[in-house]
Amino acid sequence: MPPQGDRRSVGALPGEASFNSLAVGESHNSIIMLACSGDTMDFTTPTFFFLFLPVFLVIMALSQPRWRLALMVAVSAIFLFLGQPAALIGLGTLAALTFFAALLMERRRAWLWPALMVLLAVLALFKTLAVWSPEMFGLPKSWETLSGGVIGLSYFIFNALAYLLEVWRGKQPAERNPLRLAAVLLFFPRLVSGPLMRYEPLARQLDALEITSAGLANGARRALIGFVKRVLLAGSLAPFVNAAFGLDTPNLTPTLAWLALLAYTLQIYFDFSGYTDMALGLAQMIGVRLPENFDQPYLAFSVSDFWRRWHISLSTWFRENIFFPLERHRLPVLGQQLNILIVFALTGLWHGFKPTYLLWGVLHGLALALESLGLGRWLKHLPRPLGQVYTLAVVMAGWVFFRSRSLAFALGFFPRLIGDTRGLILLPFMDTRPLPLIEPSFVLTLIAGMSFCLPIGGWWMSLRARLETRFPLMFFPLQLAQDALLVGLFALALAALVSSDFAPNIYARF
Repeated sequence: MPPQGDRRSVGALPGEASFNSLAVGESHNSIIMLACSGDTMDFTTPTFFFLFLPVFLVIMALSQPRWRLALMVAVSAIFLFLGQPAALIGLGTLAALTFFAALLMERRRAWLWPALMVLLAVLALFKTLAVWSPEMFGLPKSWETLSGGVIGLSYFIFNALAYLLEVWRGKQPAERNPLRLAAVLLFFPRLVSGPLMRYEPLARQLDALEITSAGLANGARRALIGFVKRVLLAGSLAPFVNAAFGLDTPNLTPTLAWLALLAYTLQIYFDFSGYTDMALGLAQMIGVRLPENFDQPYLAFSVSDFWRRWHISLSTWFRENIFFPLERHRLPVLGQQLNILIVFALTGLWHGFKPTYLLWGVLHGLALALESLGLGRWLKHLPRPLGQVYTLAVVMAGWVFFRSRSLAFALGFFPRLIGDTRGLILLPFMDTRPLPLIEPSFVLTLIAGMSFCLPIGGWWMSLRARLETRFPLMFFPLQLAQDALLVGLFALALAALVSSDFAPNIYARF
């Protein structure tokens, strides 16, 4: 008879012990090790929040306005150096290349092409090194230290490409001030995970950096909301997701597979949108307005609508710089649909040179192509909840490819959603076998995550506006209560951060 305290030995699933050891192992390393590892300067590390950010704000507040642009470049350079010294050298070199290429293009527009080739070649090189060993290409073994990617490389290169294309099209004069260009391209709040933004609107704001009490307060609130989303929601789901997707597919039951997929669907949203909230909040503290990157994407009624709500700046970049030029030379039959597939295949490859990312992009491209052929018009006539179910089905199927460690794992994951290893149809509610040990906090996080995907923020702001209109004296008590709740959640998130290992920003590696 098994010991009473050993829950794994009673009705255990195949691989349950490995699942539990993986999940528990996720939480044993200190976050301080992550902060000091030199692999990243994440916005949620204690080093950033309690040292880098306060010093930065004090220096900017005390400095003369004419020095703030140069200080912004210096602070962004320090941010890069503390996170990854090689990134400062690499991105600094690419910024210089972009500066001189734009100047040369004013004399001869053909200089665009060598500049584009260099930038794209660098991006392709590091996307390749993330998948294959550098020794396969004759590069020294020391290059393995960069196989995880260069901080902010993908976003930096896309911002540089957009700037060069605007100069080439005559929409933007070449920048004569190298500090101004460096400040825009290296602007640290948006460097790691966006959002992408056109050159001149950001440059004009950086010319007039201003720290105000209102900007500090509102920016701090936005940054704290992002911190809580990343740590309490995304961070709490990460150990379960990593453990479940780390199993072999025969060890997945339908219930476990669905829980893992739901958890990852929430994790990637709260991780990425939380990081974006922090970026927007940090920028707002110094008077800079960055564009919104998310608009309740899981409430979309079609995949087209989803891409108007998810990673808005990336879809805008591809639309303006890839899709529109392709549309000018499209084929007479199914040309638009082919261009959509090309754009989304490139979107997948932008995330990494892996077949799983490519298939994720192609899946979304196929859905958008079908919607452009008439499915989209049909969806508009359906009840909105049915459109949302269809959209979530496509999006979550895409997340299987996106999160899977290999194509074989992804293809093996889908059958586990509806059956067991014997090929029997077995939906989650029919699966009576015990689950591996799941903490109550995981269940609460799932419930909270699904709740926050609803337009709660909009409801609250609408209710608050009505209350303040009818009862003006309620403004300060409501604001105080809201801020107190946010500070309490921040303290809880800090406690969780210090006491457990925290998964780094998902999109930072892209």
